[in-house]
Amino acid sequence: MNDGCARWLACALCVSLLQTPIARAAKPAFEVRAYSNDTCIIADEPFFKPVPLNPDGTPQRFLPLIGLVIGKLAELFVNHEIESQADRIKNGAARKDTNYAVTKKMNLYRADFDPVPALVINAKLGCMTIVAAAFKPDGTSCQAEYVPKTLAPESAGLPQSQWKTTRTDDSVENQLRRADVCVDGKIKAVYEARFEFSKDGTAYRLKDAGYKIESLLTTQDKGATRSALYTLKISNPSATQQQDVLSTAWVDIGTVSAGSHGSGSKDDSAPWLRVPPLSVEARRIFEDKTKVHQEVAGEIEALKRSLTRNERILTGLDQRIATASPDLIEGLKQERTRIAVQNQSQSAELDARNAEYQDLPRTPLEFMPVTIEIGVTESESEKKSKLLLADLIKSNSDLVGSALGNDVSGVISRSLKAKGSTTDPGAADSGSEFDRARNRYFDAMVAAKAQPSGKAGEDAQHDLVAARDKYNEVRRLQGLDPVTSNP
Repeated sequence: MNDGCARWLACALCVSLLQTPIARAAKPAFEVRAYSNDTCIIADEPFFKPVPLNPDGTPQRFLPLIGLVIGKLAELFVNHEIESQADRIKNGAARKDTNYAVTKKMNLYRADFDPVPALVINAKLGCMTIVAAAFKPDGTSCQAEYVPKTLAPESAGLPQSQWKTTRTDDSVENQLRRADVCVDGKIKAVYEARFEFSKDGTAYRLKDAGYKIESLLTTQDKGATRSALYTLKISNPSATQQQDVLSTAWVDIGTVSAGSHGSGSKDDSAPWLRVPPLSVEARRIFEDKTKVHQEVAGEIEALKRSLTRNERILTGLDQRIATASPDLIEGLKQERTRIAVQNQSQSAELDARNAEYQDLPRTPLEFMPVTIEIGVTESESEKKSKLLLADLIKSNSDLVGSALGNDVSGVISRSLKAKGSTTDPGAADSGSEFDRARNRYFDAMVAAKAQPSGKAGEDAQHDLVAARDKYNEVRRLQGLDPVTSNP
């Protein structure tokens, strides 16, 4: 081989060796994951008291933090009705400027049994944390490596806003370890949003709780800017790509670039959205699986109301007896004795019913499977971002208004009830038609049990049949099976 060929081959090899690592570094691997808990991982990181020392002067072993069990968004919703299953967003359906989290199937509602059967939104949706990074392998735990935000002794007596920490690692990666979120290397970005719910739980919104963007997700250009927003989409699970979207929420954080940090927005203009109502099928399953609980709880509530009424009647009779004429006293005393005996009997029955309810299974149940999808969008221009936001608003049928202040929750709650969107009759206000019919039915049942045979007993049975018919009429309108129990 002549000298010219040798020099040419050496140059070619050098160029190929230089290009290989550069090509690999140009597209660092990362994914987007979402986590949810009652507080934010970053924005709400608490201060901790200094770690106590051992007798030899060394710090005691740092114990795992209680109450910070935060998993992936789908893992937080423990499923009893269905198994969780993951599915990547199909490339054809994904926006080119959007990075998606994995979608999962989960149950949106949970039935608790304390003090009575009640449907609530599943888990404690207080804050959503979105992390864009390379993650360590599944099953890796890093919580023990978390360096807590230990309170500096010299600042202990100062207002909390002036507290300082003695720790040396204030990195986002360390803060994430508190929730056992284990990233490999540096994060690309973290976004947090708080969930706010209306007083009756029928409306919600997302509010910016802060973000840290070390590098943009759509470009490696450190001088580039993007208009960023992130979305949460709740859909009915479907075998096809055309899922029924139940609700879409979003947070618009405006123009950002590499190195942008935000501490959260105090703006109260985030849109209010309707919480997806319980489906008819899920409602039927709930009624079937909690039938015994609801019957016992209904009698307990009716007995409590009856005892309260009896106490008022006894107080009134005592006042009348004190001032009654001799020809009325004997009759009033007999009535007082009857009510007092009924009170004792119902009090004993209430104790028995309470004990019966405590013996029933109390494990929370879950209903209404949905899929959750998280997307982080970085648009090259503010105009494109506004067009996307306008499209979200236009297509969002569950949008019920924008906040005008802290009192807006009550206004929205009333408007939602007027539209018949209350998801849980048991959690609705006592003036709802369902609640009135239910209470009358159980009150009539308790009254029928308390009445002796004869005319009074026949009247009580007649009232019970009428109350049951009315209750069943309301239940049928909601797609529920009729009740058939009698005392």
